[in-house]
Amino acid sequence: GQMKTTRASSWMNMGQDKFNIYQLPGSDFGHSLYFLSSAKWEKYVVGMKATVATAFSPFAAYAVNLHRKGGILDLWGTSNIMLRICETPSGNVQIGAKMADANTIWAYVHHGSWYVYGSISSPGWGGEWTLQP
Repeated sequence: GQMKTTRASSWMNMGQDKFNIYQLPGSDFGHSLYFLSSAKWEKYVVGMKATVATAFSPFAAYAVNLHRKGGILDLWGTSNIMLRICETPSGNVQIGAKMADANTIWAYVHHGSWYVYGSISSPGWGGEWTLQP
């Protein structure tokens, strides 16, 4: 399903709000690529997909089951789960996926929503994420 955020304390989420970052071998034009994996459900990673005109934004962040990735109905290939993580001037990070047409779709939360969407342009403060060790 589509990823969303919460203000609830971490203990109330029973670990489902925690993620692990795994650097993948190689690079994409000098940019490192990563998997952002659920700490609770290790088979799932974050990926960007089209919302097919069902939402405010044309793209959104979804949980993707790695064991089903690459199936006959998966037209996106692997680029939507291989993420770029870039530090912002404020010390936070932006998280995005380079899609097949070379655009990077950046994850963000827009005002009035808990859901994580994707933007081709810089999403501003709604697209800045804080990492915690």
